[in-house]
Amino acid sequence: MKSIVIFGGSGFVGKHILRRLAKNGYKIIVPYQKSIQEAKIRLLGVTGQIIPFRYTTLNDKRLQSILMNTDICINLKTTYDQKKGPFNEIIFNFNKKLIKILKSNKDLKQFVFFSGLGVDTDKNSQRSTAIHKTEKEAFKMIDNTSIIRPGIIIGGGDVFLKRLLPIFKMSFFVPLFGDGKIKFQPVFIDDVSLAVEKIISNQITGKNIYELAGPRILTYKDFYNYVSKCLNRTRVLVPVPLNLMKILISFAEKTPFSPLTSEQLLLFEKDNIIQNIDKSFKNLDINPQDTLQIVKNIVEN
Repeated sequence: MKSIVIFGGSGFVGKHILRRLAKNGYKIIVPYQKSIQEAKIRLLGVTGQIIPFRYTTLNDKRLQSILMNTDICINLKTTYDQKKGPFNEIIFNFNKKLIKILKSNKDLKQFVFFSGLGVDTDKNSQRSTAIHKTEKEAFKMIDNTSIIRPGIIIGGGDVFLKRLLPIFKMSFFVPLFGDGKIKFQPVFIDDVSLAVEKIISNQITGKNIYELAGPRILTYKDFYNYVSKCLNRTRVLVPVPLNLMKILISFAEKTPFSPLTSEQLLLFEKDNIIQNIDKSFKNLDINPQDTLQIVKNIVEN
C-alpha cells in the first residue's frame, strides 16, 4: 500500500482530495499544527487509513521519519503565522526545509505542490512571490514534481462563496472592489481533486505545471450580477476604489473581524486566468464542469 503525506489535508481542498485518494486504498498521513477535527478527518477513509499527525515544526524527528518513508507528498498548506515574519520569508522557509527533507528520501515517487494562477507575474504579493520561489526550489531539488496552479476554487463550503453569499443575502448594496472589470476563471473543487487523483494514479513523472481553471472567464461585475440573478434579488453594486479598500483592510486586519486580508484584496487588482504556460485539464483527459451551473446549484440550495 502506497503512503501519502498531505500537508493542509484538513482544509476545504484537502478534504476533497482525501476522499478521492482514500477510495484508491492509499495510507494517508495528515500533518497539522493548528487544532483540527481529527475524528472527521479519520472518517474520510476506512478505519486506520487516514492518520492525523500533530507537529510543531519540521524539526520534529517523528515527522521527518514519516517524510523519509513516504511514497508521495502533497503540500497544499496555505495558513502561516505571519507573526513569525513576512510571508516571503515564512512561506518559502517552510517549503524550502520541507523540500530539503524530501530530497533525502530516495524512494519518493512524486511531490505535488499547490500554487495559484499567475504567481510568477504577481510581483506585488508577498505570498505569490514566496510561492513562486517555492515552485523553482521544488523543480531544482525534486525530479518528479507537479505544480498545481488552480483558479479561484468553488464548491459547497468554499471560502470564496462562503464569504460572498451572506453579503448578497443581507444587503441591498454590495461592494464591488475597483471597477469590476478584472477577470477571473473559477474552477470546481471536484475537478481539481480529480486532477490530483489522476496525477498520482497515473504516476506522472517529470516537472510539470498544471493550470487548472474552469471553462468560463468572467468579470467580477458579471459574476456578482449572476449571483443576484440566482438569488432572484435586486442588488446594487457599489464600486469601491481599491486604494480606499487597502486603507480600510489595513485597519480591519488588526481585528478578528476583517472580511478579507490585504493579500486577498490583491486578487481584485489583476486578471486571474490561465496563461497556457504548460499543461491543463486537457493533459489529464478532464473536461472541467461549468462553474456558473455549479454556482447556481449552490446558491439555490
